[in-house]
Amino acid sequence: MRNVSRRARPGFTLIELLVVIAIIAILIGLLLPAVQKVRESASRLECQNNLKQMGIAIHAYHDTNKMFPSGGTNPWPGFTVVNGSLARADIQTVGWMVQILPFIEQDNIGKRLAATQVRENGDAVPLYNCPARRMAKAHPNQGGRVLTDYCAITPANSPGSWDQYWMGDIWGTGYRSSIYNGIITRTFSAGGSVKMAQVTAADGLSNTAMITEAFKQPSNYENGDWHDDSGWTDGWDPDVIRYSGSPPMRDKNNPPSNLWTADPGYSAGSAHSTGVQCLMGDGSCREVSYTVNAQVWVWLSNWRDGAVMPAF
Repeated sequence: MRNVSRRARPGFTLIELLVVIAIIAILIGLLLPAVQKVRESASRLECQNNLKQMGIAIHAYHDTNKMFPSGGTNPWPGFTVVNGSLARADIQTVGWMVQILPFIEQDNIGKRLAATQVRENGDAVPLYNCPARRMAKAHPNQGGRVLTDYCAITPANSPGSWDQYWMGDIWGTGYRSSIYNGIITRTFSAGGSVKMAQVTAADGLSNTAMITEAFKQPSNYENGDWHDDSGWTDGWDPDVIRYSGSPPMRDKNNPPSNLWTADPGYSAGSAHSTGVQCLMGDGSCREVSYTVNAQVWVWLSNWRDGAVMPAF
């Protein structure tokens, strides 16, 4: 019987195996940032789409009611109901997100709010949350309310100035002698609810920011915060209205207070890496950098100032 010799099968040496592992690690290291950029880009596009859908709804609201929606009167208000339906902007105590419900195919929620007048109902409206942050869902530690990531923007008189947000009165009616200079105004304030023709004749819709994103601390995305506890059914409150006294800032935990004239809970911000998304008065969406000039940011939110808007 012949002896048949067998050739030894070649295998990896330890060094070769380590080299392969190192190459795979390098490739993964190169791939992860690319995947993160793709995810961030997708989140930004979805966020812009949310804002554009809100813009369409706000314009449809104006077409129907001949005025833009308002920001409501005070924090945590009740609902103003007329003949079983939510009242229009010029007398509505609750804010703009509730007012546009019929125009984002959520009229069933609006009717239920009008019928029950209960805000802690856990109604999730996916359009009102940025995908870079969190899903639309009820938060048990905030009374079952659904928190939101978007806000109207109301202007300061100048960078660093304060109290053009409350006009000296948070809970009462003293603010009613004051004029708010944003597109979304405080209900019953002296200037009244804004009409499109007013903005067009002044600074112009394309030069005025109407809706943007609200600053949050990542550690409180799921827990809520003092400015993020009442959700999208709120009235004139930082949950749904922010202030241009300070420029926007990227979400971070424990932001340095010396950068702000007021608590950052009044300011715009986002989870995006380069800037906040802004819905302009004409329905277009633009990104505003975190490095935007403070004066430009104030001008951008004020349709009455007559400022010539530089590039931003």
